[in-house]
Amino acid sequence: MSNKRYLHLNLVGNEINHHQGAPAFERDHGGGPDRTNAYQPILEMGKLAEEGLFTAMFLGDIAGTAGSPAFDGGPPEPITAFAALATQTRYLGLIATASTSFYDPYNLARLLGSLDQISNGRAGFNAVTSVSEEWALNYSKEGHPDRNTRYQIADEFLDVVKGLWENRELRFDPDGIRRFYADPINHQGKHFQVLGPLNVAPSQQLRPLIAQAGGSGPGIRVAAKHAEMVFTNANTYAQAADYRAQLDAALAEAGRPTDSVPAIPGLIPYLGRTRGEAEEKLKALDDHVPYEVYAPFALIQFGLEYTFDSIDDPFPLDQIPKPEDVKDTIKSTYGNYVGLYTWISDNPGVTVRDVTAQSLARGGAQHRKFVGSYDDFVDDLAGWHAEGTVGGFNVMFPSGVIDIRDFVDEVIPRLIDRGIYRGTPDSRPLRERFGSEIRLKGEK
Repeated sequence: MSNKRYLHLNLVGNEINHHQGAPAFERDHGGGPDRTNAYQPILEMGKLAEEGLFTAMFLGDIAGTAGSPAFDGGPPEPITAFAALATQTRYLGLIATASTSFYDPYNLARLLGSLDQISNGRAGFNAVTSVSEEWALNYSKEGHPDRNTRYQIADEFLDVVKGLWENRELRFDPDGIRRFYADPINHQGKHFQVLGPLNVAPSQQLRPLIAQAGGSGPGIRVAAKHAEMVFTNANTYAQAADYRAQLDAALAEAGRPTDSVPAIPGLIPYLGRTRGEAEEKLKALDDHVPYEVYAPFALIQFGLEYTFDSIDDPFPLDQIPKPEDVKDTIKSTYGNYVGLYTWISDNPGVTVRDVTAQSLARGGAQHRKFVGSYDDFVDDLAGWHAEGTVGGFNVMFPSGVIDIRDFVDEVIPRLIDRGIYRGTPDSRPLRERFGSEIRLKGEK
């Protein structure tokens, strides 16, 4: 198989990441997903992602209510949804998010191990620590631990699930019968006590891929120790290079090869045949958003509040802390806060409305928004590919099915013609696609 380096495109399938004007836009323009139930949009998006040769699909785990009412109908639990989608796809990787703060590691190892069997080696685990105090109270916790403690728990949690997954094998006995063998792990840690062994046999990739979203020091160290792909935030080449350097330093400290774990930032594309057409679409989506309602929530996602008189006033940057002052206490993803703070700083005079759009209403958290033509977008991706600091992008579409269909028809052929995107399905196990070398138990 060719060693040519292609861009990875992963679809982020949660509708909460769409532009908040998407439901009304779809109503007015047609072509929205079937919402007979909350799984149907995931099914439709997943099938389109497979058609577009996407490497994988992410589903975030909304472990409590993210707001009511919600236009996504209450998203299904990711592992359950992917078990269903696995039967409707052949190649698409299925990366399910789960919280190391709320799950039991043995139970999650069984669930994800089963998904890996069902999908024949296409499963992944996006390990997050979660952020919400209210969600923690839903899981019989007294409260949500501080950031450093959450990452300590995550580190031990990943030690346990990897130990369970890696201490098992299928082998042929002398009588010619293939049987399943597994060993106890006898883990006695600060947060978990797990005997093992795991009672689920391995798939062809032996265990699910591990993804992580480490943005600060503790998160990067956990990613460097455990992850095979990192979901990151980068709005500029310089930010991507800086993160690559931090991750490589942490990988070396963890005894792993530098540049062995691809960093894949989020990206929200607003596209059209011309830049003007893309701008018109963005404005049409914006016109469906009640900004006065959304503005107070723009920074609550980070545990921060600010005051303003009008949504058209300049944003009061002096009211919110610098990222380095809150890196250990910030709610939500630290990288997202860095991205938003940097964006506000780099765009003096932006209004409360602008910040609300960037941070919340236009979807995709604080990940990079691109507005332009199909050809401009392909040129942009080619530039990132040439830089070599990212492995691809986790794409969050403004309006879901409408935009993914358009993307598959207009952008994917251009990327293939440019020679930076795979033109045929990738049938390898998911971990191999991201560069992991899969070894059988006991192999050197």
